[in-house]
Amino acid sequence: MSAVFGWWTHRGGLDRTGPAAVAAMAESSRRGGPHRSWTSEHAVLAAGGEPAQENGPLVSRGTGNPVVVVVDGYIHGSRNLARTLLDGYLAENEAAAERWEGAFAFAVWDGRTGELVLGRDRLGIKPLSFVRQDDGVVFASEAGALAAHPDVPVELDGTGLSALLTQLRRPGHGTLRGMREVPPGTTVRFSAAGERRRRYWSLEAFAHKESREETIGRVRKLLDEVVHDDLGDADPAVLLSGGLDSSVLTGLVAEAVGRPPRTFTVSFGGTASAVPDLPYAEEVVRFWHCDHERVTIEPDLLSQPGTLTDSLLAKDWPTPFGDKNITPYLFSGHVGRRTPIALSGEGADAMFGGLGPGADEKQVLTTFPWIARARAMGMPHGLGTGLLQAEVLHDIGIAAYIDSRFAEALEEVPQVPGEDPVDRLGRQTDYLTATRLLEQTVLHSERMSAAAGLHLRFPFADHRLFTLLYNVPARWKSFDGREKSLLRALGAPLVPPSVLSRRKVPYPITYDRGYKQALVERLRTLLDDPSAPVRTLLDREQVQRYVTTPRLLDRGGWLGRADVEMVLQLDAWLRHLRVRLAL
Repeated sequence: MSAVFGWWTHRGGLDRTGPAAVAAMAESSRRGGPHRSWTSEHAVLAAGGEPAQENGPLVSRGTGNPVVVVVDGYIHGSRNLARTLLDGYLAENEAAAERWEGAFAFAVWDGRTGELVLGRDRLGIKPLSFVRQDDGVVFASEAGALAAHPDVPVELDGTGLSALLTQLRRPGHGTLRGMREVPPGTTVRFSAAGERRRRYWSLEAFAHKESREETIGRVRKLLDEVVHDDLGDADPAVLLSGGLDSSVLTGLVAEAVGRPPRTFTVSFGGTASAVPDLPYAEEVVRFWHCDHERVTIEPDLLSQPGTLTDSLLAKDWPTPFGDKNITPYLFSGHVGRRTPIALSGEGADAMFGGLGPGADEKQVLTTFPWIARARAMGMPHGLGTGLLQAEVLHDIGIAAYIDSRFAEALEEVPQVPGEDPVDRLGRQTDYLTATRLLEQTVLHSERMSAAAGLHLRFPFADHRLFTLLYNVPARWKSFDGREKSLLRALGAPLVPPSVLSRRKVPYPITYDRGYKQALVERLRTLLDDPSAPVRTLLDREQVQRYVTTPRLLDRGGWLGRADVEMVLQLDAWLRHLRVRLAL
């Protein structure tokens, strides 16, 4: 895979200290192989991954001060990513980003002006973080790589801990103190005078003029274009779960290229429960005569120390999702050994999902919809906080943090004045999902697959599709009495009838006894370890209950496990990055 790293300072001196620091960052990366770097007095830029000519560093020709680029991702129609980016920048500076379609993150050292430019694709699918210093900027594709820089403080304060525990971050902000992200659809230019941001894309609200039938046809046409562009010259391959999204995508690919794609489905071995999606996936395979492979993940792999560490660092921060992190990491690694590029159906929920039938025009959002669902199940702060001290959660202000993030997000929502109350509610729900929940879906899948060696592309997460569907009347998204009505309508000729009528199920998890026993043993070991960095945050009495009563893991089917998974991942992350708690 690929990644970018670098260090810029307007004072100079990096030709002496920069290469070693950036090399340490690159070596800590989970996204790229051996790195290649370019060094000057004011900047060091590096790219990891293959092929080298696509990622840079690429230096402008001529005798004047050079312009140097490094890049991660892909741009539709480009056979040489760094060359496309360099040529575009030389012609239009950072405004060239508006011309590029795809998923990308880039850095440009402009020797003509002595400035650094960072940029990111419209939906932020490719990651790019940075830390400001007194005289410059350190940047990298991963927070873990930034933490490896010798001059970057690695501290977690109450705001950062709240962000980790709630899985909610302000756009443009990281979790470690002082860490920032380039916001989606934005370029940032750094100079000795400071930084200047340019937002080149965001969701826009306007009145929708087409009929429902015309809209379905337009969505289908757009999806055909995106699938064609995402595939490029690659052999077609799809991650097929058997759900509506991936099944429709399989049909779109088959029609776009005139032959069935290769398809891959995940399942579990051993004593794990059956994956409910598999029969539907097999129907899709028969429907299109796909070249199909079922990838079986043996449950004992999910508890191996190396796998646990690799998947945690691939995600870049701890989550309560446990094997829902590990399984896609292992699955992507297997698929990546078969094909370099695959398409994923992730992202369809963001705009096709809608409010569901019977939307109440009197309904008012009081928090994020997924936080509201968690609270209805007895988890006031979302998944994974049940084993932490109530005093700690109070002291870091986690409840106020959620309220602040919600108020900020709601204030951002683009609306059409005088709109129907249900349409206004639909826009709010779609916007919150697209700008705050993609972290747990599309971006999650991108990070896990990239670290495992697979390039994933997400046709449903296309900015043109997002803009179109954001402005479709909310009731149309459930016009047949179910969610995703528009996707079901355009997908009807593309999938077996059973897929259209089935109920949605979450990404498969394992209920293997051995995996749950391993969770308990790891929790017991942590509880007995006085050096465990997470120890001061724990409600030890509650942790002891889980150790002595393992059936608590099955509370709510999976919710009890989420509490344990979060504690274990948080402790491992704090250890590995050597994070200092500054609460």
